[in-house]
Amino acid sequence: MATQQQQSHLHAAMNPMSRKLADEIQPLMDEIAACMDRGDAAAAAKLFTEDATVISPMGLRGTGTAGVQKVLTADMAAILKGAHSHFTVEAVRPLGDAVFIDAMHEVTGSSAGGGRAMELHVALLAQKKGGAWRLMEARPYAFMTPPTTH
Repeated sequence: MATQQQQSHLHAAMNPMSRKLADEIQPLMDEIAACMDRGDAAAAAKLFTEDATVISPMGLRGTGTAGVQKVLTADMAAILKGAHSHFTVEAVRPLGDAVFIDAMHEVTGSSAGGGRAMELHVALLAQKKGGAWRLMEARPYAFMTPPTTH
């Protein structure tokens, strides 16, 4: 009798409710990554709510569709230029009609990374509107290297 090899689930470590939410949200993250890979800030900005706020790793802040697009355009012209993006939802916490998301953003092929892959953590808030998930808040950041003690 043949046995089937089970594939590991991307969100296997989460509880069933969080796993379901992460599975629903992952396509949104994949779509944002595809927009970043194409350098299409306008399309990416449409994946945010009209009153969304983004603060980039470089400290640029944008609110509303035009502000979010401006920040994404700047990031795509700098740290994301020519790069490939991939997001992984690591944790999801429901908060009323919204969800708080912890995600990892892996950036490869960026000249800003000196040829090395960069990992950014992203804290996000999302809401389901009109049957589709949209981001309300995004805060990508990199962890600092701890100082050495002498």
